[in-house]
Amino acid sequence: MRIEKIEAIPFSIPYSKPLKYGLKGHLKSADHILVRVITSDGVTGLGEATPRPIIYGESQPSILWAVEQWLAPRLQGLPVYGLERIWDQMTPLVANETAKGAVDLAVHDALAKSLNIPLYQLLGGWTNQIPVAWMVGQAGLDEMVRECLEVQERGINSFKVKVGIEPDKDVAVIARLRRELGDKALIYVDANQAFSYQQAVRIIPMLEDHGLGMVEEPILAWNSSGRLKLAQRIGVPFIGDESVISPFHVRNEIDLGAISVVSIKTPRTGYYQSRKIVHLAEQAGLSCIIGTQVETDIGVLAAAHFGAAFKIFAYPAESTYFLTMKDQLLVTPLQIEKGMLRLPEGPGLGLDLDEDKLKRYRQDK
Repeated sequence: MRIEKIEAIPFSIPYSKPLKYGLKGHLKSADHILVRVITSDGVTGLGEATPRPIIYGESQPSILWAVEQWLAPRLQGLPVYGLERIWDQMTPLVANETAKGAVDLAVHDALAKSLNIPLYQLLGGWTNQIPVAWMVGQAGLDEMVRECLEVQERGINSFKVKVGIEPDKDVAVIARLRRELGDKALIYVDANQAFSYQQAVRIIPMLEDHGLGMVEEPILAWNSSGRLKLAQRIGVPFIGDESVISPFHVRNEIDLGAISVVSIKTPRTGYYQSRKIVHLAEQAGLSCIIGTQVETDIGVLAAAHFGAAFKIFAYPAESTYFLTMKDQLLVTPLQIEKGMLRLPEGPGLGLDLDEDKLKRYRQDK
């Protein structure tokens, strides 16, 4: 079974409210790319690419061009199971991480479908369900608290809070959330590199006083000396995200010794590179978490399969933000009950794409 054709389809689905994060992050809609790998046996695999110009330098048009003009011609005719050969052809394209990641996800989906097994079984088969966390963007204090309380009533008890714009307000938010959500809730923060070193040194201990569980990328990812000094001064796990966008970056972070948790985002590393990151983390004694690229339900399902495949994922997956979108792309909705996402048992991703909805939201009509 060989790769016969690769399609890239741009689409846009609005969020029910914008997501604000870091110093300049602002998302009003999921302007993503759906990648379809079609095999010589008629099997179709799906992957989702998530442009983040201010993080990876990729846009919806650039991903579309990279897949159609560079990757598809180089991969056509290769065996679907030939992952080494596929990545040997994709690696020369510098950067373009989510373009390559989406193709990789689609190849694995097609491979699992051809074997008639779910993706999580193909990848490692550790479990068939994962706990999930909720991410709350920067907003007014009362609005953020109200959102988390509503989510907690639905059975989710882990919360990732976007911080970094108003440090003193961040302290008030975490203090209030701890009072309202209770001692058993996992509450952690993500600054998306927005704090200065001086701010982080001052604010994080104050957050720890209110039961902070973890902190993600508080300062600039390139500030290696500052990150190490900060990690040595705080008492909670340090999550790497923008600093661990490839196995090479993970290796550097392990050598630095600042982080204790690696955020794995399958849209940017696919399954092939994500598996390498898992093994690097295992050998270094680090934990992992499934991070979010605020994917649609397709991307969430792909990430959840990876999170279910390996024992190393010690924290709830950030796999719920798709619920804030005004529509979904899968025929059968994902099921989250009592804070757990159970994976479908069908082959590959296990659920079907709603072609009518894709047609409604695609941008190249």
